[in-house]
Parts: sequence; C-alpha cells; structure tokens
Amino acid sequence: MATKPSILTQINEEKKQTDVRDMSLDSFRWLQKKMNQLRSSPALSQPIVRERNRYVRPLLTAATPRQNPARNKFLIGGMYFFLYDPLGKQDLPYYDRFPLVIPLQMEAGGFLGLNIHYLPMKYRIYFMRKLMAKAIYDEKNEPYRFRITYEILDASKRLKEFRPCVKKYLFSHMKSRIIQVQPEEWDVAITLPVHQFKKDRPSTVWEDSMEQIRN
Repeated sequence: MATKPSILTQINEEKKQTDVRDMSLDSFRWLQKKMNQLRSSPALSQPIVRERNRYVRPLLTAATPRQNPARNKFLIGGMYFFLYDPLGKQDLPYYDRFPLVIPLQMEAGGFLGLNIHYLPMKYRIYFMRKLMAKAIYDEKNEPYRFRITYEILDASKRLKEFRPCVKKYLFSHMKSRIIQVQPEEWDVAITLPVHQFKKDRPSTVWEDSMEQIRN
C-alpha cells in the first residue's frame, strides 16, 4: 500500500503548479494563506517522518555540485527534520520534539544547528530571506545548502535572529531517521505548523526568542 504524501510534499507540488517562485514575497504570501488552513499538530509531522525517500544517514558528506549534493546526503548547511528527545529534558524550560534544523558544524556525537521553529513565523521568513545571501549554488544555478557557521552568524549584525535557534543535537537522542528537506521546499518547510514544543506554549517560546534577539 502506497504511503500518502506528506503535507510538505503536497503543498510543494501545489506551489509548483501556481508558478510562484521559491523564497519570493509572492511565494510566502501564498504559503501563509495555505498555512492558515492547517492546525499545528503532531499528526502533520507523522507523514513527513514516513516518507522513506527523504531519509539520509547521519554522516557528514563532502560533496561538490557535480555530485548532485542536495539529494540524499547529510550536508552542513542543508535542512532537515527529525523527532528528538533531548538529553536532560527534565532541566529544560521547553524543547521542540520535531525540530527543523540547518546544521552548522559537527561535534562529538552530533552537531550544532539552527532550529528555525524557535522563531515566530514572520521572523522565520525574514531570517530565511537573509540567509539566501549565504546560499551555495550548483552548476544549474540552484541553491543546495547555506555557507554559514556559528562564527559567521555571531559576527553579523544582520543575522541576529539566529541566536535563539542555536541548539546541539545528539544522534543518540534522535527518535526517527533524519528527513531531508529539498532546497525547492525550504520556504514550505519553514512555514509548516509542525513544531512540537514540550513543557510550555509556543507563544512563550517565541516571546523568549524575541527577547534574545532584542538583547
């Protein structure tokens, strides 16, 4: 029995048919209208987790554009979903069970990354549009990852939205496969209401994030 396509796949296919450009203002306006029809629910994430064609191995891949680097490889600067149960969660004020992460660097047992869910929607869009200036393009002039590090972000006055998003993730605490978001889906993924914050409300998380950005 075929698996039903996830909401990420469905909306991206529908977006293609409307001929709206990725990361354009028209694209985000169109996506916001679509997202207003959805509820934030763990049920939205489950079909994404089950899309086997998105699975990647938790190994850093050094690839070049000629190797079709965005497909089925875990890349620093790519974008990924996974289910997560953090170490020491009892001591955390809150955490995201289904993060949407851009890896920044490998670390012992895992990696440091940006969880875009820690930004309220308007700021996710602003931040992603700024990050596109750091995108690396392949020989077809299509983006496939971001050229960003913690040091680059920390030194930039324009990218201060990164601060509340920085988290360390351990491979041993992942509760699903790593699920790849293709570059043409980046704008869809950041607007999907699939965050799963535990121990506090999303509004509280986003208020704290805004305080970090302002300070």
